[in-house]
Amino acid sequence: MDRIDAMNVFVAVADQQGFAPAARKLGLSTSAVTRMVAALEDKVGARLLQRTTRSVTLTDVGTRYLERARRILADIEEAEASTRAERTQ
Repeated sequence: MDRIDAMNVFVAVADQQGFAPAARKLGLSTSAVTRMVAALEDKVGARLLQRTTRSVTLTDVGTRYLERARRILADIEEAEASTRAERTQ
């Protein structure tokens, strides 16, 4: 599992408030999204999302992880954009 991809998937699930809407947005199957989030939860050793038959909500740990994941993903995007800009100069 690529952690950056898993973080992106987790952020999409949180933003879309569900696995199916996140899967549609990302162009993945719902089962792939579910597996990636489950693998991420196993990796960090904590439940990030509370799942019920009708909703998906962030746990307290998930809320804190989401903030950090957004920062990390933004930093990666900034580093890549900076590198692309330097290369074109």
